[in-house]
Amino acid sequence: MTAPHVPRGRQRVRSSLVSASPTIAPAWHAFRPNPALPEPLYHQIFSMLRDRILDGSFAPDTTFPSESEIESQLGVSRITARRALDELAARGLIRRGQGRRSTVAPYRPRTRLQAGVEGMIENNRRMGDLTSVHLLERVNVLAGVEIARQLQLRKGETVERSVRVRSLDGVPFSYAITHLPRRVARMIRAERMSAEPLIELLEQAGIQIGRAEQIISACAATPEVARALQIEPGMALLESERVVYDTEGRPVEAILVLYRPDMYRYAVDLRRTPSAEGPIWQQGSVKPATPDVLSPKVARPRRPQPPGK
Repeated sequence: MTAPHVPRGRQRVRSSLVSASPTIAPAWHAFRPNPALPEPLYHQIFSMLRDRILDGSFAPDTTFPSESEIESQLGVSRITARRALDELAARGLIRRGQGRRSTVAPYRPRTRLQAGVEGMIENNRRMGDLTSVHLLERVNVLAGVEIARQLQLRKGETVERSVRVRSLDGVPFSYAITHLPRRVARMIRAERMSAEPLIELLEQAGIQIGRAEQIISACAATPEVARALQIEPGMALLESERVVYDTEGRPVEAILVLYRPDMYRYAVDLRRTPSAEGPIWQQGSVKPATPDVLSPKVARPRRPQPPGK
């Protein structure tokens, strides 16, 4: 009995489907950078090695391939190999050692912070117990159009601008740009901004917080933000823009926070509730800022400019 004839075109389709099925990632030295691609060779190698680190192929604290090993195994120049390793080190993925040997950094965070959209002050307080803050900048600047509008000031009026990076277990996950009216900034000592959430410092200074307006969106990491968060430029970030008011309705803080989505997320608990027009979704209890054990994700780049100044 002869086998049924299958058209050649159909054979090709079947072959492509088989090859597209999930397979175990090959060893790093089986990778071949392609000079015909627009992406530089060093970045192709960096991306491949980064993914191998993130998927657990390289365990934390183990020896990482050296410049000479990458050069010989992948068929690239020593300069290309060195540049790939420099990119990994700049993002906190490996630690360069003496003799050009490197080790995998104990970087793989298995914990993500989760916070409700409401309960902002309580979430920040809990987050302060779990994380650490590094104050990068605190300067006086002239308010631009957007900051002046948010803080109900005149354009060009002096405001205080601070930049803080918050970390979990030594891994940075948020980049916050805060603008305060001068009358408010004078109440807060700079050294305390690295020890306590700013919203608590405002309340301790005697400011009674009444409400906040918050917009949640997304943007891409600029080179400056990427360096601070130890990620690739262009990586998608969760963006929270918030204006905080006192009980008299005066703005006391305008803050833009950029979060790494592999380590932080917002959550809302919705309940199906009867109404005169039929069942509707309403927000129920809010999930607090709490560790949530999840696997990390690999970054996928995008690009523009976060608003801030």
